[in-house]
Amino acid sequence: MTSDQSPVTSAEAAEALRRIRWMALIAYVVFAILVTFTRGFRGFVALTCTAVVAIISFLWLEEILRGLLQSSAQLNPRRLVLKTLSRFVLLGVAAWVTVQVAKFDAVGVLLGFSVMVVGILGEAAYATYRSLAG
Repeated sequence: MTSDQSPVTSAEAAEALRRIRWMALIAYVVFAILVTFTRGFRGFVALTCTAVVAIISFLWLEEILRGLLQSSAQLNPRRLVLKTLSRFVLLGVAAWVTVQVAKFDAVGVLLGFSVMVVGILGEAAYATYRSLAG
């Protein structure tokens, strides 16, 4: 970090997370329109199911990281680990059911899992643009 850059405040971080969520939602809508017209209803259902799993996973991971980074004496490590592992098991089961049992469209599944990635990439592009623009 150079001397003219300031550290990120919690308000700026919260704003960045808000933008990531909105960009992910916009990506889902665009993907849903494209997949519905190109792959049909099964592709749309696959996209929706996996996008929900990806979004919930992102929100849970955000909550877990807040709990870890919070300087609290009341933080119970065993409870946090159990809660985290149970969430990942739940998401793994949901993803497995979506891909294996339901036999959904693979393109829809892959696009659904990439919704949050598109949101994060959009935020990275926005932050780069803002830093270059001044």
